[in-house]
Amino acid sequence: MNKHICIVAGSNGKNLTIAKMFQEYLEGQGLQVSLIDVVAAHLPLYSAAQEGKLQGADIIAPFMDALRADHYIFCNPEYNGGPPPAFTNFLAWASRSAKDWRIHFNTKRAVIATYSGGDGGQVLAMMRLQLSFIGMTVIGRQIAVTDRKALDQATIADVCKQLLG
Repeated sequence: MNKHICIVAGSNGKNLTIAKMFQEYLEGQGLQVSLIDVVAAHLPLYSAAQEGKLQGADIIAPFMDALRADHYIFCNPEYNGGPPPAFTNFLAWASRSAKDWRIHFNTKRAVIATYSGGDGGQVLAMMRLQLSFIGMTVIGRQIAVTDRKALDQATIADVCKQLLG
């Protein structure tokens, strides 16, 4: 069975670069990979008022094939101790796109990664908490890349092996 991995990049900078590194590796392994750049998506800001005007299913429709993935990789920078607003906004719309708000994520395995100016510990902790809350199993190994600590192919290979179980 060919597994499908969805990579979600919460910024269009260095975290998108990390996402593309994962994509290149996984595609090289013959796996189906979808990459969602939530910044480039230009989603409307989620609010109850917006939801009254717009349908979550319509907002998320361009990503439905990607959201059918078996596993996920989330790459986010640290913004004020948490994930960037574009990422949180994406999760909000995804959770409002169907009657079962966890449908896209529940019981799926995930890797969390960050490229941050600091050590990225806060955003990794916040992503682990948030993704676990929506039903995901976040693997123990996480990726923290900084200007002083690069991401290498051996690390990508190891964390992908753990993800794919």
